[in-house]
Amino acid sequence: METTTDIDVNRVLEVSMKAGRILLENGAEIFRVEDTMKRIAAHFGVEEENFFVLSNGIFTTGSDRREKKIFAKVEHIPVHGADLYKVVALNQLSREICLGRYTLSEVEEKLDEIKKGSPAPKALTILATALGAGCFAVLLDGTIWDGLFAALSGLALGLFMVFISGKYLSKITGNILGAALVSLICVLCNDLTPVPSNMMSMIAGAIIPLVPGVAFVNGIRDIGDGDYISGAVRLLDATLVFICIATGVGVVLSFHSYFMGGIVL
Repeated sequence: METTTDIDVNRVLEVSMKAGRILLENGAEIFRVEDTMKRIAAHFGVEEENFFVLSNGIFTTGSDRREKKIFAKVEHIPVHGADLYKVVALNQLSREICLGRYTLSEVEEKLDEIKKGSPAPKALTILATALGAGCFAVLLDGTIWDGLFAALSGLALGLFMVFISGKYLSKITGNILGAALVSLICVLCNDLTPVPSNMMSMIAGAIIPLVPGVAFVNGIRDIGDGDYISGAVRLLDATLVFICIATGVGVVLSFHSYFMGGIVL
């Protein structure tokens, strides 16, 4: 096991920042990011360190008491979505580091593995989006038919998110068009099929995959923990997504009302 005498403080703090970056850009709470970074630094013998984490940045300073070496770095981290698989994997790695199971070199390798991570297969993502949309439609007072139509909308949304939105569109445009797409399919299913259906339940269930639940809850939690800046930024980001979803749904329902005499929320 490497000790404080043969580990460069700069290297330890770089590793700590890398761990913090992975957590932060994948939806972890601010306190979790700071706590993990402190634990890694402390385990490898760095006592003089300070970590300041915001929703889109990490500020780190540290020093070596023996040689008085100073480390300072600021890293910008754009606001991303959430990948809880990576957060869980890094939490587990942090526990194992504190138990002394890895050297610093091994930690660097593990962090690279987690960062690259195997994303969920595209087919599984699309299937989960469809299944989630259908189930939520039924839970929101819909019938089995509503669930099936919502699942069809969710399938289209999954294909749109995987192959178009994530690659070619901005976050705002992707959310507006995604909400409009599922609303249009739900409207067509309601108007063109003879089975009784509840269009509002279908649309409500179909847009659930677009709702930024993790960002919204983490924003509230950050504010509760006293991280007001980060919490406000996350809540603002989530609110913007809500507005985009409402815009996409509202535009489709407005056109439907104008041309077909339907209802408008």
